[in-house]
Amino acid sequence: MNVLLYTPSARIGGVEVWSFTFFLQLLKEGIDTTLFSGESGVLADNLSIENKKSFVIGTFAELICYLNENPVDIIHFPSQAIDDGAGFIKSLFPKIKVVVTCHGAIPIGWTSKNCDQIISLAKWLCKPSARISGMDVSCIYNGIDFKKFNTENESKQTDDNPVILWVGRADDDIKGLSVLANIIDDIKMLGFAIWVITPSNKKDLTDQDLQYVSSKVDVWKSVEYQDIPNVFRAVSERNGLLLMTSKREGLGLVAIEAQACGCPVIGPNHTGIQESAIDKTLLFNCESEIVSLIQNTCLASNTHIKRGKLLSFEVKKVFELKKMTQSYIECYLTCLNRLSDNLKASRSLSEKVRGFVARVKYENYYFRKSIFKCTQVVVNELEQKKQFALSKQLKIKSTMYLFYI
Repeated sequence: MNVLLYTPSARIGGVEVWSFTFFLQLLKEGIDTTLFSGESGVLADNLSIENKKSFVIGTFAELICYLNENPVDIIHFPSQAIDDGAGFIKSLFPKIKVVVTCHGAIPIGWTSKNCDQIISLAKWLCKPSARISGMDVSCIYNGIDFKKFNTENESKQTDDNPVILWVGRADDDIKGLSVLANIIDDIKMLGFAIWVITPSNKKDLTDQDLQYVSSKVDVWKSVEYQDIPNVFRAVSERNGLLLMTSKREGLGLVAIEAQACGCPVIGPNHTGIQESAIDKTLLFNCESEIVSLIQNTCLASNTHIKRGKLLSFEVKKVFELKKMTQSYIECYLTCLNRLSDNLKASRSLSEKVRGFVARVKYENYYFRKSIFKCTQVVVNELEQKKQFALSKQLKIKSTMYLFYI
């Protein structure tokens, strides 16, 4: 079985970290795997010389050329790769099985016509994804390399002030760091230190709330991905916690990683955070609850070590990388051995109507037009590479898609 994983880039991000981690685990499991990335980045730099032999960087046109020249049985896309033209791969290469993972949003544009299986990384996404795709959508939780994050070594405790940690892209509105503007003074008055780990530069912030938050925090810096576990451990040792303020999360990989290091998580009671947070009592429904949750969570220092080990144990049980990898391998084998091409789910009339309404709402002309524009760039590059047959086929398919044919 030859598997190709596609990731949009090799920069630090939820999809990218998942792709690289999964890629390395598939290789360990003996699966012939290639990771194809649209861009280079720090994650690629950290690959070993041996693993780089199975790593390819290129444009989407170069991905199509790769598929045309190399044996691939399974190609695995994140759902957002539809924007790059991934929805046309099955029509160009009918023998290749296409698997799609929804990492944080419904799979707009993906149906049984252009993929063989859709997987959600969280249960909350399964139903809306099934509705819009018309396919059965199952859940496989993201797994982490537990050895990098575990607390098997004896945890320490310090007398330093507890730390409230925030991790993410500070200038991304979805991550919601501006929420802290209204409560940061109250948190500081309680004696907590506040650390923000982000690739965003203070000087580039334009939002006034973010500027205020950045002026109040004790630490604002970028950290290499391989050093993130050390940050979580340091926060845990100081009886601290991870605070999440996202407006939406597919699952919340950072929450899983923090808890594996024994660091409790306070976050909003919605989307994937409801599933990634081990202690559901630490989820808030409104901003006014955050300060009291922080105060109540930072318990006496003689209890946080036991709590951390319990969190770590639960993470290993639910979000273990090998468990996730085995589930995907079973999914790949099912796709390869499936005799029928009828992949539509059995649905009631009301579910079909709701699915139709969702597709009209989201997969509208403007969405299709944006896909068409991106695809024409690929078409032109294929022509430059003298791949005229593939270029012509892709041009026809994308034009038909634009006009709902």
